[in-house]
Amino acid sequence: MSHAARTPWASSLWTVVLVSVMALAVRADPVLVAATVLLVQAQIAVGPHPADDRGRTVRAPKLVAVMAASLTATVLTMWPRALVGADGTHAGDLATVLPASMMAVLPATAVGVIVVLVSQMFRRDGRRELVTTTAHAATAALLATLAVGWITAARNPIGDEVVTLGAVGVGVAAALWCLPGDRYMVGAIAMSGSAAACALVAHFCDGYYTWVFGLIMGVQVSVGAVLGLIVGRAWGEGRRHASSSGWGFPGAMAVAVAAPLVHLIGQLGNSAG
Repeated sequence: MSHAARTPWASSLWTVVLVSVMALAVRADPVLVAATVLLVQAQIAVGPHPADDRGRTVRAPKLVAVMAASLTATVLTMWPRALVGADGTHAGDLATVLPASMMAVLPATAVGVIVVLVSQMFRRDGRRELVTTTAHAATAALLATLAVGWITAARNPIGDEVVTLGAVGVGVAAALWCLPGDRYMVGAIAMSGSAAACALVAHFCDGYYTWVFGLIMGVQVSVGAVLGLIVGRAWGEGRRHASSSGWGFPGAMAVAVAAPLVHLIGQLGNSAG
């Protein structure tokens, strides 16, 4: 079997592994969830570089930028008090940062963009494909920061259930997306399977959320998981030689893109309850 044929299964399997670890980690300590998120972010940081019109890889200075943004987002999400400001200041009087907030994404992305621009200044290769490499690195930094949605979901008052349902939905959708056939039909199967799995888990676990909430969670996160896999596999295309994305990058992208949806549906479910 060729590498191209193996990669979809391997990347989907890695997605399942990552979300399974996330579901186990949330029952132990949010710090372990943060550690898993950092692993996802690191895989995005070392993902494939862009290609020019002739299919040649262009080295984008992104590793430091993506990791700077990722560490900033993760640290500020774990300790959100740093976003409020010093006591006695105007910001300290008016701002409120909740543990389950994704407010860290904005300053973290800003950090990533600044590091990208500084990195471009130090390039000594003539700054070939300057716009492409800058946009590529900045986009990677943004997508990596989105993974903190798993941390905010874990810090939800009922974070165990939110992360578990999100992990089930993402894992089932990623596994079903590997089925052969028309991609629109397979996408519908992945969405339906994810929704059914989450609804069953929510119903039989007899927890805070109902099967209706599980159904909604499954539908939403399946979209994020499939989009992440598609983007991750397309990210390394366009070059003459084999893609350097490997099997881990699309899986990490699926987990990162689904993270804000897990966060959002968890917040809505908590508010409705």
